[in-house]
Amino acid sequence: MRDFTLEKYEQLIKTIKENKTAVYGVKKWQELKPASGILLRHDVDRKPRNALKVAELEHKFGISCTYYFRITKNSFDETTIKRIYELGNEIGYHYEDLSLAGGDYEKAIKLFEKHLQKLRSVAPVETIAMHGRPFSPYDNRDLWRRYNHRDFGILAEAFLNVDYSAMYYLTDTGRTWRQTKANIRDTVKNGLAADVDSTDSLISFIRSNANRKIALVMHPERWTDNLIAWMIQYFSDITVNVAKGFLR
Repeated sequence: MRDFTLEKYEQLIKTIKENKTAVYGVKKWQELKPASGILLRHDVDRKPRNALKVAELEHKFGISCTYYFRITKNSFDETTIKRIYELGNEIGYHYEDLSLAGGDYEKAIKLFEKHLQKLRSVAPVETIAMHGRPFSPYDNRDLWRRYNHRDFGILAEAFLNVDYSAMYYLTDTGRTWRQTKANIRDTVKNGLAADVDSTDSLISFIRSNANRKIALVMHPERWTDNLIAWMIQYFSDITVNVAKGFLR
């Protein structure tokens, strides 16, 4: 069976529900500081309608989490963002302003404030997560070396403020759940590693670790049941992975 389909994701959600494992978005996780559970976030780099399908599937099983949207036309879709928020999810800003500003910090912080206000005109925003921009020389998290995101009413930056020291951090970046050379910036400090590559192995891992802390980071653009769309995304991911390999 193909991986990274909605059918496969439904199997994953069913496993989480069968385990009776609590699922949190970033804001809830920071507020409650649970002893165990799954911190689930979706980085909507592109294809927001895919994100809506994922959110509708989660809603079917009573799951809500965090969806981070970029400000680009490939991600920012007001109707979709509103609907995902109405389904009970947290909306966050997937910022990349230092890259957009070409490394100019003053320009970047002005862009950040402008883009944050634009997203907040659609839904409340209290947490943020940087967009990796692997082909940019700038790490967008560096913006907070000069500025304080709390000055903008931001509770947390998902990479910098969440304590991952006793948490497994698993992301589908690179079209695998394993840390690879294709994963350039989607990493956290002191996160625990797990021997997980496919979603099937992730399902087995979750079954065996019901009382642990696990962070799952997903990109809805690659999760689809449509065969043609799945194949296009598959070859796109492979091509990007090769290019990232050269960057390494």
